[in-house]
This record gives sequence, C-alpha cells and structure tokens, in this order.
Amino acid sequence: MPTPLFIPSAEAAFIAGLSDRQMHRMVDERLLPDSVFQQRGSTRLFTRLGAGFAKFYFETEDLLMARARRQVLDELSARIDHLPMKDALLTLTQLDAISWKVERSFVEVDVLPFLEQARYRVKQVEQADALVVTDPEILGGIPVFAGTRVPCEVVLGSLASGIGLDRLQDSYPFLSESHIESAQVFALVHPRRGRPRRLAALSLSPELRITRLVRHSRAA
Repeated sequence: MPTPLFIPSAEAAFIAGLSDRQMHRMVDERLLPDSVFQQRGSTRLFTRLGAGFAKFYFETEDLLMARARRQVLDELSARIDHLPMKDALLTLTQLDAISWKVERSFVEVDVLPFLEQARYRVKQVEQADALVVTDPEILGGIPVFAGTRVPCEVVLGSLASGIGLDRLQDSYPFLSESHIESAQVFALVHPRRGRPRRLAALSLSPELRITRLVRHSRAA
C-alpha cells in the first residue's frame, strides 16, 4: 500500500518520464539503491527520489557507463541516509538541502537538473489529485472532476474523438486546460484495470448521455 514516502510504480514511472517496465528494470537489475524502493510481496513501491534517480540513469546512458551511473546513485544515497531531512529529500520537497554533485575521474556529475524535472512532474500529480477524485458513492468510484459528477473518461474520450475543448465547455463550463491535463495525468498515474466501462453502466444523467452520444455520432 502506498505511503507518504513510497508510491506505486505507475506514479513513479510518470514522475521519471519512463515506462513502468523501465522502473521495474531499475529493481530487477539492482540499479537503484535499496533505500529508494520497497518490495512488498509482488508489489514494488518507489520514493519520488527513486523516480528521479531512474530518470538520471536512463537519460545519461549515452554519457556515462552503467557502473559509473550506479556509483553516482549509491554515493548520493549514502550522502542522505542519516540526514535529519532525509524524508524531505526522498519526497523531492527540499532539494536545496544538499549538493547533488558527484565527482568521478575528473568529471563532475550534477544530478540536480534531473531531480528538478522530476519534482515538476510531482507537482503535476499533486494538481491531478486535487482536480480529479474517486468516491465509491459517485458513479461507483470512477474518476470524476472534483465537485462534479462528470467522468474524466467521458471528457477525454470526447477529445480523442475530435471534439474540441470549446465545444465541451458549452456542456461543462468549469472545464479548463488544467482540468484536461490533470485528467490525462491521473489516468497515467492511476491506470484502471479491465475494460473501460460503457456509458450506460455509469448511471449518468440523461442530458450527459445524450450530449456525449450526439457529439460522438457527429464526429464519426
């Protein structure tokens, strides 16, 4: 189960800008320091710092040998291991507390830019979690925009079928670019298992179903 420090692999992959498979490879091939991930049965959880480390590892593969990249990550992990602000570093909330530079064979490696990019994506996740909610009492728990009963998958499906945001805003005036981005991020960070539900199974209001179906037929 996720904790304030450890997050699911899908969220870590988004923060790192990598695939879920690449995140698991970091563990399978023992590329990440043990302190930045946890194995709980068949489930793997990562810290946000672990996601940043994975980003560094893959994005510098043309510049540094694998052994050198692993040594950089091990040194940084050891550097923060006993610090009082360790948790803030693991969550990428206090990056300026230490130096993220490591010297190797007359070469200075700075990991901070990769961690800053990861922290930006953490903020995207936080915004998504603020604008998109799930509640078993609302449409059976499917993701909806906060304060509404509008399913995110309906809006994203409409956009994918060619319906513009301006047309969607006629039906849902609250929609903004931030809502769309957050819905997309939420879908990546919280992938749903199984087949997508059909509209008829969502218990939507007649007006919402008609709006969606009419527009879908026009776009076809």
